[in-house]
Amino acid sequence: MKKIISITVALFFAGHYIQAQPRGNSDDENPYEKIYTEVHPGKRTARCLKYLIPPDAGSFFSSPCNDLVEKGNIRIQQFEEFIKFFFSSEKDEKQMKAAEKNYAENISKEMIEKIDYHLGFVEKQGTFTSDDITPIENLICKAKSSLQSIKSIRAYLIGVKTIFPSTPKIEEAIQYGDEGLSKYADNKSIISSIKKNLGAALAEVYFPKAIIQNTEWENWFKAYFSKKYTGYVLLKQSLLTSDWYVKKNEISGLPEYRQMGIAIGAKGPDGKCSIIKIDLYQDYYSGKFNESRFKEFLREEILCENLK
Repeated sequence: MKKIISITVALFFAGHYIQAQPRGNSDDENPYEKIYTEVHPGKRTARCLKYLIPPDAGSFFSSPCNDLVEKGNIRIQQFEEFIKFFFSSEKDEKQMKAAEKNYAENISKEMIEKIDYHLGFVEKQGTFTSDDITPIENLICKAKSSLQSIKSIRAYLIGVKTIFPSTPKIEEAIQYGDEGLSKYADNKSIISSIKKNLGAALAEVYFPKAIIQNTEWENWFKAYFSKKYTGYVLLKQSLLTSDWYVKKNEISGLPEYRQMGIAIGAKGPDGKCSIIKIDLYQDYYSGKFNESRFKEFLREEILCENLK
């Protein structure tokens, strides 16, 4: 994949203006139908050029998304029908020549950059810091959203080639889109990529070293863990603080509470291992620290072999 850091957002068309996505009044309405009744060649050409942009194939980031994918595919099909109409209809040659010049200057390069951006997003699913807690169904839908964008760009490039066949490097841009789509042709290929990324990230998770050994303190956490996590096997503990942290009142100077933390490595009933980080708090009143309360502040998966 070409390594491109940023992409150009604006697309310039005839008359050097930027067009918004054509939309109907609802998701189910065909936005191109309004063009088909225009009888004046000049006005029809202007409207067709205005709508000669990638069709809106939808954007989504969570599951379920199959219906949204289907809606996007329908919009792409509507765009393809529009291209057939545009190609076969009488055109204003002056407008067409001006538009063809603009397409020749930048379209293929811009579309390759956009495809590259979306391919990069698909390939990165499973590598972001939040992905270890994001349901894989949502990661799949994020990938599918970018793949829909590539489908839209591909349909657009084929449309441009149909209307302006001499557009430079248009075949290269179409081929690049085809290669990306064939790489992620089905759920299996998308899931394989996500799992590979998640596995690589998981392999880099290591259990923290203990700052200090204190059997009494460790037993407090062990008792809490055993009570809350039934069915789990505690494999390892590491105290994260060498002593109590005491929070004092800014005005009186008296303690409010004291705190310490631990990391526990455990194997769950499903056979997967986790690091669970827990803080223990003891509030101060009546001249002494009383009762323990526990608060979990981090949980992440770890390979069981990294707990040995």
